[in-house]
Amino acid sequence: MYKKEFIVRFWENVAAQNAKELESYFLSNAIINWHNTNERFSVGEYIIANCEYPGDWCGSVERIEIIDDLAISITRVWHADNSDSFHAVSFFKFQDDKILCLDEYWGDDGIAPQWRLDKKIGRPIK
Repeated sequence: MYKKEFIVRFWENVAAQNAKELESYFLSNAIINWHNTNERFSVGEYIIANCEYPGDWCGSVERIEIIDDLAISITRVWHADNSDSFHAVSFFKFQDDKILCLDEYWGDDGIAPQWRLDKKIGRPIK
């Protein structure tokens, strides 16, 4: 259960761009991979990439699954003015109650592509 609370607090600090708090979640040798953009970060680089990203952000964890030392979260992150919205699927690997490896897959939220709209397939989830 503590891992779920850990992940919720982690995402609160990601959205708040709280550099000092974010560092405390990771082992010093942790690696963070953003697969969509083929980037690997050290903890310090990840904090720069997250905390210096322009704008004010909000976040909401939608789902967490725990399997042994692996946790998976699905989180919506959006710009405070609602101009941008994203979903991140994140795979957390833990060691000594800290993040050892974080693999993230980010996607832009938006409407379906025109070709699917033209075919009138699918329907809104919410």
